[in-house]
Amino acid sequence: MGGILAMDGLIDVECEESSAFITRFANYLRLLLPCNDVATPCNDVATMIMASKVLGHLAMVGGSLTADFVEFEVKEALEGLNSEKRDEQKRLASVLVLKELATNAPTLFYMHVPAFLK
Repeated sequence: MGGILAMDGLIDVECEESSAFITRFANYLRLLLPCNDVATPCNDVATMIMASKVLGHLAMVGGSLTADFVEFEVKEALEGLNSEKRDEQKRLASVLVLKELATNAPTLFYMHVPAFLK
């Protein structure tokens, strides 16, 4: 959890390589969310909630990468919700990610609302 908080604090720091850091942080956070197909997902609900909040923070300050980032994350989360397997952890992580993206990047999320409501 300390690493997640550190990433959250570093998101707002301005530097020359901020787009590289944002991509790297997003990749690290994806490892903690079982809505993505990772080998060893995290099953701790508190960690998933915190990781999804930081992912939402990334979507809010992502700059030029935000549209692609939100598009990718929404598609992954919707796939997690529509999965044939009954994996409740994956579904919870998907809902948490979609909630944070809808809250922090509503304009970009709006075009995915019909797929979300299916």
